[in-house]
Amino acid sequence: MMLELNADYQDTLKELLNISMGQAADKLARLLDLHVTLTVPDIKIASKEELDKLQQCESEYHFTRQSFYGGMSGELVTLLSKNGCKQIAADMTHDESEAEDNVFVDDCLLDISNILSGASLKGLCQQIELNIKIQPPSLFKPSVQTHRFTDWNTSILMEVSFIVEAAQFETKTIIFFANNGLDQVLVQLDDLL
Repeated sequence: MMLELNADYQDTLKELLNISMGQAADKLARLLDLHVTLTVPDIKIASKEELDKLQQCESEYHFTRQSFYGGMSGELVTLLSKNGCKQIAADMTHDESEAEDNVFVDDCLLDISNILSGASLKGLCQQIELNIKIQPPSLFKPSVQTHRFTDWNTSILMEVSFIVEAAQFETKTIIFFANNGLDQVLVQLDDLL
C-alpha cells in the first residue's frame, strides 16, 4: 500500500515549498544577475515505478545528493536537466569558454543544486520550525550506486521548472525520508492547519 498525502497536507506543503523555492530562485537570480521564474511545484508521494523511472534518466539529467539530519533525516536528490546547464554555467561565470570545462560545469551544478534544493528544504524546515543540518551536495550516477532510490521508506517527489532569461532547465527534487521523517513533517504541518 502506498502512502498518500491528503489534500490539506499537499496544499500546505505546496504553499510552503513554493515560498522556499521562490527564495531559492531569488538567490539564483542574484548569482546569475538574470531574471529567474519558476513554476508552482508539483508535489506528491513518489511511487516505486516513478522512482525506478527517474533512476534511469542519466542521459537527460545530472544527479546530485545531499544528506540531511536533525529533526528528521534522509537524503535530498536533485535531478538537473542537461539541457541548458552549460548556458547557466556560462551565465554564472559570464565567460562562454569556461562553460566548456566539465569540471567548471560540475561545480556550477553543485552550486545550483545547493541553492535550489538545499535552500528549499532548509526554508521549508524553518517555516515549520524543524531544525535540520544539510550536507554539501555531491554529483553521482545512479547506475553505479548500490543503494536504489526505492530502498528508502518514504519519498516525496517535487517537480519545478526554472526559466532563466538565457536558458530553460528543469529540476526534480526527491526528498527521501529515513524512518519516520515524513511523520515529523506532518506533525509540524498539523500545527499550521
